[in-house]
Amino acid sequence: MIFHLDTDVLVWACSRSGPERARVFGILEAGEHLAMSAWSWYEFRRGPRTPEQLAAASVVLGVSGVFPVSADIAEQAADTFRSLGSPRARAADILIGTTAAFARARLLTRNARDFAGIPDLDLEVVTR
Repeated sequence: MIFHLDTDVLVWACSRSGPERARVFGILEAGEHLAMSAWSWYEFRRGPRTPEQLAAASVVLGVSGVFPVSADIAEQAADTFRSLGSPRARAADILIGTTAAFARARLLTRNARDFAGIPDLDLEVVTR
């Protein structure tokens, strides 16, 4: 199975002990593939992040861990945005969720509400 990370899950997994860290490293130990959308990677990298957090993120994602946002994904996300009548505040989350759905990946997040209504999205909420 492929898992995509929402930005908040990677932040918490690289920062502290807790369910996010345990889930992410459990997936890695099981030999599953972890990735995230290029937009989530941008959100993570823009920080602020410590050198330790950046190093931990590189370990978590590995070499092929950033999934590009193609024209097809952008078009599908835009269609979803319009169909949901979403406020601009959800624009990035719709792109992140659509990217995961396009990749047939399960999206790990702490905020299910951010991804409500995205077609074909397999969502797993990691909570405290």
